[in-house]
Amino acid sequence: METIQIQQGVPCEYDIYIYDDTVDPPVLMDITGLVVFLSVKKLNDYKLDDTDALFTSKITVHADPTNGHTIWSLTATQTLVKIDTYKCDLRLYTDALVYVNSDTFHIDIVPVVTERLV
Repeated sequence: METIQIQQGVPCEYDIYIYDDTVDPPVLMDITGLVVFLSVKKLNDYKLDDTDALFTSKITVHADPTNGHTIWSLTATQTLVKIDTYKCDLRLYTDALVYVNSDTFHIDIVPVVTERLV
């Protein structure tokens, strides 16, 4: 995954496409019935759990599950964190862990360019 830029304190949505990379070439994974869990942490947070995560997201309803498509919706409260670069990963669950962790990707929280005061 690439680095995602998010404006500080602004709600946003990101399309996520999940691939099965156990086959060559990778194909979009059917995520029907799976839960997508994302956690955003400071770069120096090496804990295996999410106790110090800045925020987490749990996605249970997907845009097009048979084609591996879900949407990550973030609230203004979630994105209202210090301007910095953070790390994130994604996990898939059913009753048991399906996919341990995605590759780590980065999130840049950036300042809002213009604020309208009127």
